[in-house]
Amino acid sequence: MSASREKKQRQSVGPDQKALKAQQEQAARRRTTIIYSVIAAVIAVLVIALLVWRSGFFQARAAAVTVGDETLTTAELSFYYYDARRYTVQLAAYNMTTFDTTKADDKQFYSEADGQTYRDYFMETALTNARYHKALAEEAVKLGHSKDEVKETVDAYIASLKSEARQGGYTYSAYLRALYGPYMNSSILEKLYTRYQMAGLAAGDKDAELFDGYTQADLEAYYEEHKDSLDTVEYSSLYFAIPTVNEKDADGNDLSEDELNKLKEEAKASAKEKAEEALEAVEGGATFQSQIDKYELTGTTNADHNKVVGTGSVNTTFSEQLFALDEDECELVETDNGYYVISFHGRYLNDEPTRDVLHIAILADTTTDDEGNVAAPTDDAWAAAKEKMDAIEAEWKAGEQSQDAFTALAEKYNTEDVGDALVSRIASTNTTLVPEFKDWVFQDHQPGDSGVIQHSAADSDRNKYWAYHLMFYVGENEPVWMSNVRSTKAEEDRQAWMDELSANYPATLTGGANYLGK
Repeated sequence: MSASREKKQRQSVGPDQKALKAQQEQAARRRTTIIYSVIAAVIAVLVIALLVWRSGFFQARAAAVTVGDETLTTAELSFYYYDARRYTVQLAAYNMTTFDTTKADDKQFYSEADGQTYRDYFMETALTNARYHKALAEEAVKLGHSKDEVKETVDAYIASLKSEARQGGYTYSAYLRALYGPYMNSSILEKLYTRYQMAGLAAGDKDAELFDGYTQADLEAYYEEHKDSLDTVEYSSLYFAIPTVNEKDADGNDLSEDELNKLKEEAKASAKEKAEEALEAVEGGATFQSQIDKYELTGTTNADHNKVVGTGSVNTTFSEQLFALDEDECELVETDNGYYVISFHGRYLNDEPTRDVLHIAILADTTTDDEGNVAAPTDDAWAAAKEKMDAIEAEWKAGEQSQDAFTALAEKYNTEDVGDALVSRIASTNTTLVPEFKDWVFQDHQPGDSGVIQHSAADSDRNKYWAYHLMFYVGENEPVWMSNVRSTKAEEDRQAWMDELSANYPATLTGGANYLGK
């Protein structure tokens, strides 16, 4: 082979230098593209992970607490945590607590002396309730109860939440998060609210067992040990508040300190003068009610022969002075904000019999105003409710008019909103019943008497409903003191039973709990 041909063959074996350089550059570009593609993929994964993290997906499912042999997630624990928190928020709305909803729960003290933050308090309450619900729900199953018994109640609660959500302009899921925290969802709510209702079945069974199981000797022995909390205290009181003065003049200018002090002294003197006049009047034989009417006094601090159960139920502002008085003696008590006129009438074991009644209620339809507040029924709504009540009363009067017949009629017409037909052991000291209901009960009735009453919520801030009631007087029951002892002792014994049950379900917090209240 010639030298020139061999040279040509060597040159044709691989790429020349220019081609080789081009291949190397292309390979470098491929490596760069692969590297950037990998980096982009990693970034995408991280972005997705961040979005999922911010959505609460992982936090909601994190293990937050073990209760007995069960692990609750952060979302499940939040059912109990935010339930405890919501009550405190309501108190704060009425200035009944120092809780500030704009601050983190762990940045403000529930008890500064003990170093306990609000988060500590809410978490402690949440764990207690989680243990109670778990223990009692399992006890309910042992007693033969099933979830079918509470399904209607659970469904009604869910329906009410959905209705509230619509009225407030929320989606249902958003409304649940507003009520129970950012990790709540519908399935967890249904699960734990069902558990709560099941727990209630067990507690109700225990209540009935305890309430009816005490002998008179049991009740008398308990009374002797707890007189201070069970005696009926009877007293009268008037309150003359010192009026708040305007700190500006008629032109809107700030008053000087001297001018302001003068107005405050005049306001204080005016309140004191009225209180002294009222004191003189009642010491001279006038009734406290006559002074309430004369001075147009309102509020629970103004009452003629008020009856409360337990010495601790008396207004602490003047309780010490009240119990130092002789029977029917009066006194003026000065405070920073006003003047009380008080009179002590007695402290005693209340032998007055309680009373039992049956009732059928027809609620008048209501509407809501532009701000979402419930508005009183219209005249047409009242008329429609009265028409229904007239028909029920006619049906009642056309029958045998016995207690059994009324009970059957109540089961036919009462709804869940109304509650049980029987209201038993009503005492004259009861402060939870609406005035019309209580007034009818304590009229001079014979067993079997019936009648219709009308209740308007405008008459009571405690019971915001409007209705007609068909009443049936059953008769007298055990004395007030005995009923009070029975209720108090049953509550104490039920609590001890619950504590004993829940002791078998210790609670231990884990990492997921850290996502709540911080």
